[in-house]
Amino acid sequence: MPLFLKYLLALVYRIGYLLHHHFCLKSGKPLSHAQLIVVGSFLVGGAGKTPFCLWLVWRIPANYKVAVLCHSRAWDEVNLYKMKLCDCANVRVFATKNRYKTAHEIDMQFDYIICDDGFEDSRLVGAKVVRLDWSQPPTSLKDLIPLGKHRSLVQDHAAPALVARCYGAERDVSFAIDGVNADGFSGRSAVVCGLGDPTRFVEDLKKVGVDVQMVIYRPDHDSKFETAVISVMELADAVWMTEKDVCRLSAELRGNSKIRVVVQKNFVAPNFAKKMELSFHLSFI
Repeated sequence: MPLFLKYLLALVYRIGYLLHHHFCLKSGKPLSHAQLIVVGSFLVGGAGKTPFCLWLVWRIPANYKVAVLCHSRAWDEVNLYKMKLCDCANVRVFATKNRYKTAHEIDMQFDYIICDDGFEDSRLVGAKVVRLDWSQPPTSLKDLIPLGKHRSLVQDHAAPALVARCYGAERDVSFAIDGVNADGFSGRSAVVCGLGDPTRFVEDLKKVGVDVQMVIYRPDHDSKFETAVISVMELADAVWMTEKDVCRLSAELRGNSKIRVVVQKNFVAPNFAKKMELSFHLSFI
């Protein structure tokens, strides 16, 4: 695509973004009871919001009632939350098209309401915002899609955010593959990945010793993910994927010996965890 056309499309996107927020996402009312937490990023996708939300939920003491709000379009994330949090009696997961409306409907039932994304929803007034940064914050048109990977600019967000640096030498939050053992495996390996930033997952797999010979990238929240996996299984001896990706498969396919699920964990620096404790008025367990 010619550069001038990318600039034109980015300008059109910018105008649409501003009009949408002016007419459709006017500031709302704060919650009266629950503390609202928004975990977001300037990135279009692949910032690690879901694993970070899980990390946060697991550290809130069990005597607090916690709700997690996901967009209903992100059905795979909803399935992942339900699988990972099935033993947490104090936590409920909600799939919704309108986080603002749902948060107010359940306000009195919970102590904490955590939004997986919702960073762009300016109706969510009074929220504690955690922003996962993977680069310097975007400041101009060239940073926006389709020129860049960002949805909005710094000046679009008046509310202060607790910024988690996810890049460079001194990181507040790091993501890494945990416990993959590829020793002794000599077959043909394939990766099927539908994350927002799939290239990072593939590179992490290579770093821990997986000889990746075939890579299939699928859209985030892909409804045809299982079909793609079945076609790849005919060509490979092992198909590697994330926990989020495997939530798109049927129970029967998940049990196939060729499916290799890779656990990814995030590591939060102690200093940043302490900032969160002070911000959220909690003592993490």
